[in-house]
Amino acid sequence: MIPTLRLPCGAALAAETAEGARSFAAGFWFPIGSRHEAPRERGFVHFVEHMAFKGTSRRSAAAISREIERVGGYLNAFTDRDSICLHCQVPGAHWRLALDVLTDMALCSIFRIEDFERESEVIVSEILSAMDDPEECSHDEFLSAIWPGDPLSRKIAGEPQEIRRIARDALFSFYESEFSPRSLLVTASGPVPPADIGEELSRLLGAVEERASSLRSPASARPAASRRAETTPAFCAAGGYVRAEMEQVHFYEAVQLEPPFSQDDYFSLSALNGAIGEAASSRLFLSLREDKGLCYSVYSAFSMSRTECLWMASANVSPARLPELAAEMDRQLDEAAERGFSGAECADAVSRLSGSFELSLDDTDFRMRRIARQIFFSGEAMTPEEERESIVRLGPAELNAACARLLRGRKRARFAYGDLSRRAARASGLEKGKVSCLAQAKLSETSVAARRG
Repeated sequence: MIPTLRLPCGAALAAETAEGARSFAAGFWFPIGSRHEAPRERGFVHFVEHMAFKGTSRRSAAAISREIERVGGYLNAFTDRDSICLHCQVPGAHWRLALDVLTDMALCSIFRIEDFERESEVIVSEILSAMDDPEECSHDEFLSAIWPGDPLSRKIAGEPQEIRRIARDALFSFYESEFSPRSLLVTASGPVPPADIGEELSRLLGAVEERASSLRSPASARPAASRRAETTPAFCAAGGYVRAEMEQVHFYEAVQLEPPFSQDDYFSLSALNGAIGEAASSRLFLSLREDKGLCYSVYSAFSMSRTECLWMASANVSPARLPELAAEMDRQLDEAAERGFSGAECADAVSRLSGSFELSLDDTDFRMRRIARQIFFSGEAMTPEEERESIVRLGPAELNAACARLLRGRKRARFAYGDLSRRAARASGLEKGKVSCLAQAKLSETSVAARRG
C-alpha cells in the first residue's frame, strides 16, 4: 500500500514516486461536496472552487495563472458530490512551485468583495449554459428521477436563485471553517521522493498555520460529524420521462447496489462494465449500434462510493425508434443477468482493463487522482503493482458473480428525456411510477425566469 503520512496541522499526504516520469502532479482534496451542503449553503462548495482562483494574500488572480503557465504547467479544479479538488501538473523540476501555488489557493484565498460579486454572475452564467445543453439537462433530470429529494440529485453548482442569495461573508465563513489543513488530503505523483514532498508541505503548511492563527477564530469551526452524515439514497426504480424539444431522446436504464463494497468489487465491476457497454466491442454497442443501427451513441458507466454504487446504460435515439431500442437494451441486460458472460468475453474484459490501466500509468495526473479516490473509498491506496495484480486475478467466476449481483432479480429504473409522445412513452415502459412531463414552453418560461433572477 502507499503510505499515508500525517503532516503538521493535521493534513495527510499520500504520494508515490513515478519512475521515469517527466511531469509532477499534485491534488489538494477536501472531503466536502454538494451532498454535504445544508439547505442555506447550496452552491457553496462550487463557489469556493471559483474563488480559490481569484487571489490570495500573496498572489493576484493573474499571478496564480501566470506562475504555473509560464513553466508550461496546468492548473484547474473540480467539485463533485463527495469532494472538491484543486490540482496542478507541471514539469518535474517545478514541483515546489506547484505545491506552493496550491497551498496558497486552497488555504489563503481572500474573497475580495468585487471578485465575489463578479464571480457570482460568472457562476450563474455557467449554470444557465448547462441548462442549454441537452445532455446536461437529461442527466440532471435522470438523477432527480432516480433519487427524488436526495442531496445527491441536486445540481453541484446550485440553481441561479440560490447563487444570487449567497452573501460574501457567509461564503468566506464557510471557507474558513471547512477548508483547513485539518481536513486536507494531498496526493502526488512524479519523479520526486515522497519524503521530499512531505518536508516541503510541512514547511508551507506551517507558514499558513502561523498566519491563520492570528486571523481565524476557532469558535467559527462547525462540527464535521453532523455535516458529513452520508446515507445510502433511496433508489426509485420506476419509469419516467421529461418532454423537451430536441431531435433525439436521451434514454437511461440504471441499477443501484447497496454497500458494503470492497476494492475487489470495484475491479470486478470495472471489467464487467467494459463487457456490457463501455467498450466498442461490448454487447450493447455491438447489438444496438453495429447490428441493429438503432443509435449513434450508446455506453454504460458506473460510480461507486462508500454509500452506493450506481450503474447505468445510456443511448441517444430518435423518438420513433425508442421503443425498439428500449426493448433491445432490456433483452441484452436480461440475457446477461441469466446467462452471464463466456470465458472468452471475461478474458477480453480483464485484458482490456489491465491494458488501459497500464497506459494510464504514463499520466501522473491520473496516478494522483487514483490515489485520492482509493483513499476516500477505503482509507488506503494500492501501489500500481498491487492494483495490476488485483485486475489480472479476475476470472469468469468473479465477473459473473458481479453480473448476477448487478442485474439478476433487480428492478431497473428507466428514464427518457426528449420530444417523445405519450404513445412512444407507453411503448417504452415509461408511464409507470413517477412521470414528469414538461412542455417545451414551460421549460422556456423557467429559463427566462432564471435569467431575470
